[in-house]
Amino acid sequence: MKLTIVIVLALALLALIRRNLLQVDLSFPLFAGLILLGFASMSDRFIHWSATALGIVSPPVAIIFMAIAILLGLVTVLAIAYSQLRHRQLMFLRYLAETELQRQEDALRDGT
Repeated sequence: MKLTIVIVLALALLALIRRNLLQVDLSFPLFAGLILLGFASMSDRFIHWSATALGIVSPPVAIIFMAIAILLGLVTVLAIAYSQLRHRQLMFLRYLAETELQRQEDALRDGT
């Protein structure tokens, strides 16, 4: 079950990348983390070690929590990228508005 959840999450990320909803440069490190977690989750020793290290009673739940943490990391990275993109868009709109205002002022000055 734990490997299935990790594989489903990795396939969901891959589908989003293939549909150009996610950029590869933003999501590849987290996608690689999910793949590594998937392979590591096949080892009972790793599962029990991670559950002990995280203080979780049920070892498979530790893998699920790690997969969720990776997805939260992806959401955070994408939120930061979105915020930067929005800021650049606002700066560009401000520049266009100032340019248009300057053009209108020049036209009024030349017309009178």
